[in-house]
Amino acid sequence: MIRIAALNASSTVEGEHEETFKGHKTQTKEAQEAEAFALYHKALDLQKLDRYDESSQAYHQLLDTRLLQEVPLSEERKGLKHPGLMLKYSTFKNLAQLAAKRDDLETAMEYNLEAVMLDSTDVNLWYKIGCLALRLVRIPLARHAFEEGLQCNPDHWPCLDNLVTVLYTICDYSTCLYFICKALERDCRYSKGLVLKEKIFEEQPSLRKDSFRMFLKCDLSIHDVDVCEEEANRIVEEALELRRKRRALSVKEEEPDLKLTQPLPFFTWKCLGESLLAMYRHLTTCEPPRPSLGKRIDLTDYKDVTQLDHVPQNPPLTDKVTDPPSTSTPSAPAVPATEPTPTISTTNPVVSSQTINDSTSVQDQSNGDKIKKGVKRRRITEDAGETAKRRSARVRNTKCKKEERIDFQELLIKFLPSRLRKPDSEEEEDSFGNYEMQSNSKTENFPTGDQAMSFDSTTFMESEKQDVHQFLLDNLENGGILELMMRYLKVIAQKFLVKWPPALTDVVLNIYTSWRKHSSGLPNPLLRDCKNQHIRDMMVMSLTCMELQLDQWLLAKVKTGAVSPRKCPAGIPDENLGPDFPGAHFLEDQMMMGFAASQRDLFPDGWLNYVVRVYWLKARFLALQGEMEQALENFDICTDLLQSSEAKAYKGKENEDVIVIKLPNLQLDSTVSVEEIENSLKSLERCQSLEEIQRLHDMGDYSSVVRLVCPTLCSSGYNRNKHLDLINSPPERPTQLLLMQDSLLKLSDFKQCFQCSEVALNEAVQQMMNSTSGAPKEEWVATAAQLLTGIDLSLSSDSCALQESTVAHLVRLCSNLIQVTANYAH
Repeated sequence: MIRIAALNASSTVEGEHEETFKGHKTQTKEAQEAEAFALYHKALDLQKLDRYDESSQAYHQLLDTRLLQEVPLSEERKGLKHPGLMLKYSTFKNLAQLAAKRDDLETAMEYNLEAVMLDSTDVNLWYKIGCLALRLVRIPLARHAFEEGLQCNPDHWPCLDNLVTVLYTICDYSTCLYFICKALERDCRYSKGLVLKEKIFEEQPSLRKDSFRMFLKCDLSIHDVDVCEEEANRIVEEALELRRKRRALSVKEEEPDLKLTQPLPFFTWKCLGESLLAMYRHLTTCEPPRPSLGKRIDLTDYKDVTQLDHVPQNPPLTDKVTDPPSTSTPSAPAVPATEPTPTISTTNPVVSSQTINDSTSVQDQSNGDKIKKGVKRRRITEDAGETAKRRSARVRNTKCKKEERIDFQELLIKFLPSRLRKPDSEEEEDSFGNYEMQSNSKTENFPTGDQAMSFDSTTFMESEKQDVHQFLLDNLENGGILELMMRYLKVIAQKFLVKWPPALTDVVLNIYTSWRKHSSGLPNPLLRDCKNQHIRDMMVMSLTCMELQLDQWLLAKVKTGAVSPRKCPAGIPDENLGPDFPGAHFLEDQMMMGFAASQRDLFPDGWLNYVVRVYWLKARFLALQGEMEQALENFDICTDLLQSSEAKAYKGKENEDVIVIKLPNLQLDSTVSVEEIENSLKSLERCQSLEEIQRLHDMGDYSSVVRLVCPTLCSSGYNRNKHLDLINSPPERPTQLLLMQDSLLKLSDFKQCFQCSEVALNEAVQQMMNSTSGAPKEEWVATAAQLLTGIDLSLSSDSCALQESTVAHLVRLCSNLIQVTANYAH
């Protein structure tokens, strides 16, 4: 019992403490309200006494009180129920009134908007906001305020009257007529409504009929009431003045046109492309705010063609191969890095094979004589070695202008024993001629520098200079950098069938890639929603750029697959082609080009050239992706086109035997003819055979790989005919040789591996010496390096393999090693 009584007493004490705490809290809230209301009345009294600064200060103190800081938010349309909300709302309204008296319209607008967010049911507040917005020329805000005021009270005439003016100002005539109708239903003699109604019908007569039913509820007298001309002019002028103020605020300051960030050093296509590309990169990477890509580029600085008087007199037409400068040789005058290389005037892209063969035979004859003379000049006897050394020593002690070039091959031969030296016969020299002689012969076949300049070199240079200058003149008025880039690509694509200067290909591809990201797509040739000329130019431009892009992919495929055994080049594309291969637009653009090929009337001239190039591109792209069946179909289409009746008619018209389409700016597959297509078909067959060899290698059936590849080796040496056949070696050959060597190593048959690798090395070296273009040569160099690694591994594993080799093979191995060494030395 005692315990229960204690618990009851404890609960009674706790209840008394709780009531005391609640009373204290209620008393505090009431005190806060009393303090806030006292401060509000004080500010209001100061405002009545025109003591605006003190009144404003008191209102701000009121906003900082705890009651107004902790006031709960209420729903806008349900009014103000909390005393703190009422005080806060009235405070904002009064502060807005004080700011308006000081002509601080911006501050007054801010306070009114704060108040209307607390209570949006006050029509007078909306009206004040609308009037302030008109004075600040914020027309959309004024419209919203007057419309909200009419939502609160549809009969509020000031809101209705001002809304009619605002709607006419912003040319929202349909809505304006609606509210004019509402006003005329209340007052059929509402002059502003009558005047603006007729003014709208005058400016947009169709609305008279469309709004006829709208005014049926109005009094018929609205059609007969006349408003005096003076009042009508005043009403219209009020709305027009408001419209002029609004337009004046929307007019931006005229900014100067953009200038090229990289000025043109020369009037060449390469310099112009680099300048456009630099401008694009600047506009897309500069600090915000960035200028619009559609802002005009000012090209008026290039109106005068004579202002760039530092154009070089004799720039090379093709790549100029120069030796690295020697330290002892006096340096020549520096050539500017941006020195241009002019393009050749346009020629007929379809040439006769007979003409090519005739010109080639003449060159071969002259070059053959030069080679023979070069061999005789370079043939020195072994006994002359010491004399050469003494002469070189004397030369080092004198001040000479030229350093004598060291022949590493001749020096290395002297270290060989006599039995490992090749026979000194003319036939052997022609077969195993040194690297320098072969390099010189190839240089003579492709003259460079001043030797390549014909008597029309100045004409070529002036032609490019004039073409670029004319392009700049034609594009003085432009739609920005993207339009300039597109026009540049369209013009340069027309010159694709002639040889471009060095590095122009990379510039064109970079411009195309940058421009294509912003383009919505090529014009549809089936819809014909633009001019035929534009469609034709866009198709040729895209075809040109896609041919260049495919050429780069094929080169990347060749380079990346040269070091180790790989799958067929026409297999599934590897990672080296890029993660986004083939890009977001390649297939779509290829489809559009196919549509254009079916529209023969788009190409009055050159349809056959275009359509063959389209299917040639598609066939090679499908082969790159591994779609062999479809690739074969497209190759067959190319053959059918080149053998079609139109092709025969063209051959008869031009008196040509074979149609050959030259694409000189491609490094691979730059010739399109029936013969080349047949070679491509054979290459696909070899590619499929190589895929089978690769499959056997992956399965571990190394004996089958050796059995298939070894018979293709030629171990009896290379006569002149076989040597010429090597020039047309298939691109799959390096992989076959490497797969064979790897299989022999896996089988641990080191003797046969050494013998077969030596024969394969001989083939690789001959191919390396006879390759003119960069990519195939690099692949054969890498193949030779891999074969040498395998030879070293075979000899390290079985030294007897060297003893069982014939003398002829050892002589050839030494000769090849010396050639490789001399190659790297040069």
